Amino acid sequence: MRIALNLLYLIPGVVGGTETYARSLIHNLAKLDEENDYVVFLNKLGADIDITPGPNFRRIVCPFVPLRRMVRYGWEQGILPFQLGREKIDIVHSLGYVAPLAARSRQIVSVHDLNFLSHEGWGTAQGRRILRFFVERSVRRADHVITISEFSCDGLVRLLGVPREKVSVTYLAAAQHLESDPTVASSDYDPAAGVPYILAFSALPSHKNIARLVSAFEQIQDLVPHSLVVIGNLPGNEDDRRALERKAGPRIHFTGYLPDADVGAALKGASLFALPSLYEGFGLPVIEAQRTGIPVTCSRVAALPEVAVDAAFYFDPLSVDDIAAALRKCLVDPDLRASLVTKGYENAKRFSWENTARETLAIYAATAASPKKENAA
Repeated sequence: MRIALNLLYLIPGVVGGTETYARSLIHNLAKLDEENDYVVFLNKLGADIDITPGPNFRRIVCPFVPLRRMVRYGWEQGILPFQLGREKIDIVHSLGYVAPLAARSRQIVSVHDLNFLSHEGWGTAQGRRILRFFVERSVRRADHVITISEFSCDGLVRLLGVPREKVSVTYLAAAQHLESDPTVASSDYDPAAGVPYILAFSALPSHKNIARLVSAFEQIQDLVPHSLVVIGNLPGNEDDRRALERKAGPRIHFTGYLPDADVGAALKGASLFALPSLYEGFGLPVIEAQRTGIPVTCSRVAALPEVAVDAAFYFDPLSVDDIAAALRKCLVDPDLRASLVTKGYENAKRFSWENTARETLAIYAATAASPKKENAA
């Protein structure tokens, strides 16, 4: 069977958890599957990433730069279907929300969450409308839909009308460099110069809620010796980012983008991991922190309670006071910290990329065996 993996969306270092999903899934597919042939479709920015890990994997680099979303959509909808036909593809799996609607192959699409329906902080209003247009048609056209939590599955069924039997949940797992050995730091990077610190991850969408986390830390910074370290692009518009940057100083550090080795080292050195997000389709950083042996405090919303279960200390992400109280409690209560570490490490064992790949292979096989449907996009 010839399987195409559509990674035309992938912009390294920008698309976040969907990049971790693509890289980790593909490397584990290569470990499990020597029979099927895979063709990986990438854009020019993704041309050099390690995404063909076996002799049965081949890449095709499409000559466009996807910094403008409509350029990517144009290639994906107008040209990719012809490429798939030329390659005699049996199944195309689109890993980033949108499928090539005119492709004649059987289709699987991964829709990680429906954040673009739920939060105005996700991109522009026009961008959300266009993505909704393509996602609605992609899930209708697809023979099967993959998502990453029961929370996201429920959204697909309720909000987009996808039949429940057409959706499979395949959980994510810790990034490969953390999953391989949680005890060995891959870098000596110290983001707070020897001072104990709370760690958080950020991204451009404003639902990451970093401003409230910073305000909560400011409430407790005179009560604890810790700093706050935020890794990644700061969220919101330019004014929002400037307002946050003005708060940087000896106790609040914004590192910007870091390579994997430094992220892993920063995570291993943290006293506490905090995730104040208003919406997560899974919450991959929670598992990465738990896998590393770091206590976690996070929002009591979306998929986070499903993923973290009783191995995190929860707060209301809309309340700065509640976030501040949770941070302080987790930093000053050694029994709570020890319990969160123990429960977190056990919880993280539920998730592995090998399981994700094995479940995905089963979906490929079932899709190939099912009657071929007409293009319903």
